[in-house]
Amino acid sequence: MYLYAREIECSHLASLIAGIAFCFSGFFISHLKHLSMANGASWLPVALLLLERAVRRNDYRFLLWFGLVFGLQHLAGNAQTAYYSGVLYLFYFPLRFLNQQKEMRTSSKKPKASQSVLTLFRSRLAWSFAGTLILGSLLAAVQLIPTYEMVSLSHRSGGVTFEYASNYAYDPKSFWTFLYPYSNGDIGNLTYTGKSVFWEDYGYVGVVTFLLALSAPLRWWRNWHVRFFCVSAVVSYILVLGPGTPAYKLVFDYVPGMNYFRFPTRLLLITDAALVALAALGLTRLAQQFFGNARKSAQIEAGGWRGSFAVQTVVLAVTIGDLLYFQLRQNPIVDAATWMKPPKTAQFMKQDSSLFRMYCLGGNRAHRRMFEQARGWEGDLQPFVEQREFIQPSSNILYGISAPSGYANLTPRYLVDVWGDQNRAGIITQTASIEGDSFRPTAVFWKLMRMYNVKYLTSFWPFTPERNLKLLGTYGSAYFYQNDDFLPRAYLVGEILPVADGDAALAMIASDAFAPERSVMLEAVPPNYRQAASVGGSVEVVRYTTNQAEMKVRTAQDAILVFSDSYYPGWVAEVDGSETAIYKANVTQRAVVVPAGEHRVRFRFEPVTVVVGFWVSLGALLGLLAWFVIPSLWRRSRVAQGTTGC
Repeated sequence: MYLYAREIECSHLASLIAGIAFCFSGFFISHLKHLSMANGASWLPVALLLLERAVRRNDYRFLLWFGLVFGLQHLAGNAQTAYYSGVLYLFYFPLRFLNQQKEMRTSSKKPKASQSVLTLFRSRLAWSFAGTLILGSLLAAVQLIPTYEMVSLSHRSGGVTFEYASNYAYDPKSFWTFLYPYSNGDIGNLTYTGKSVFWEDYGYVGVVTFLLALSAPLRWWRNWHVRFFCVSAVVSYILVLGPGTPAYKLVFDYVPGMNYFRFPTRLLLITDAALVALAALGLTRLAQQFFGNARKSAQIEAGGWRGSFAVQTVVLAVTIGDLLYFQLRQNPIVDAATWMKPPKTAQFMKQDSSLFRMYCLGGNRAHRRMFEQARGWEGDLQPFVEQREFIQPSSNILYGISAPSGYANLTPRYLVDVWGDQNRAGIITQTASIEGDSFRPTAVFWKLMRMYNVKYLTSFWPFTPERNLKLLGTYGSAYFYQNDDFLPRAYLVGEILPVADGDAALAMIASDAFAPERSVMLEAVPPNYRQAASVGGSVEVVRYTTNQAEMKVRTAQDAILVFSDSYYPGWVAEVDGSETAIYKANVTQRAVVVPAGEHRVRFRFEPVTVVVGFWVSLGALLGLLAWFVIPSLWRRSRVAQGTTGC
């Protein structure tokens, strides 16, 4: 951001303020918990710098690097950030190009006014921008194509509803947090009174930065960058308001891609970037007008204008102090060694070398109580440390422990149908009740635990006495149990229960007709399979990794091998080296037919989307290099031939 501000002729100190305010802006600070978002957003000013240099110097080679940067924004892992950035680039480049043509027309009378737009479409620079924008996106195809496949299987297939996208809408009162972060109270000590999520609404860039941004259009409206960033700040902020204005609904309905994302508040990235750029321009202009008779900033500094330097230094110091004081309070800080040490429940489970899953009950309730006990995060953080003992959904990944559920997942809808996510409940919530302070599971609850290989449970509530359950201890407020009634990760059954679809399978789970230890629900029945009420045999998992599983199977007759790992496109199964069909079993699981005898069954993940994406990414990279390297080599060759001819 510093280099970009310098490129648009801001002073050194004003550019430094822009860089610091951008790095410590509310968007970045509040989204430290969303690392992929922060990583993608970090590239925004780099891309603007390259676009600005390409236009100013009429050098398409800068667009090569722009394409790579745009690809890296996608590869950072947050499509929403890359999409919003791409929209900004789509407006920035052509408008900046036309402005450059206008400046050339004014200074040298070169192209006529009526030819400006035509010049844009004829320009090699413009076509290079369009090409690099496309190729930059394709650079990330190895990630984007598999992600699109996953989206097509999720509840976001075909886009989301406007109500879902605009849920947790921006609270208009949060506008005043641009001047004072705690105008609606402090979430860190539980005094926050806003109606929305604090860290989604937070865009503070420093009060002086904000005031300088407001001064820019008043002092320097004729500057193209001032006009562009004023419009960008206003438009992005209007869209941030979500359903508070008709604008977001129009954009949601008619702009391709907008209907795949929720939280319009994340457009605060554009708002904050525009504000810090305007602040740098505003301070530069003020310094020029008050200390240098509107001379260029470089002339001011070269002339040794001490007043300008002193004022800008004071503004820099105030901005740093302001941001350090407020922004360092927006996230809890705890001793790293304490936090990185696995909780006792995880340590216990890590000693178990068998294949199993664990399940957390009431993790969201525990989280809320922990937050209340800690009174936010500006006091004693011990409740946060103790709360880790629950191994809440998704945190199990930190310790290499498997769990059937997750938090804030973009996952196939059939997984959410069973286990739920942060947006909707699965059938698991219908299988138990809370009576007083006790957790009372039904038989269906234990059926799910059995069929999903759940050996350990952490719970916010104590269980009513269960003969299959053993209390291993209490850790903080977490009850830690061992369940002895669970099936192996892979097992054999002989009976098939045909179901029409996933909804029918969900209903069948509660039926007494379905017993996972002897039957399997399949939407497609294997041809020529002879069912049996029971089968004799064994399954030994000899290898299990993220992308591969190998088993030694012995069975006295043809059987169905049920593997409780998730069904997903891209998995391939082999029996003794010969590929065999994988069937979607028990709503979310996998199954294959194994003939009588002793066999080796192997599952491996070989998604076509990743292979296709890899070759597309490689082709895009080669295309970018060819587009820019070959003409350069050709020009050198021509120069060499000319030199030889002389």
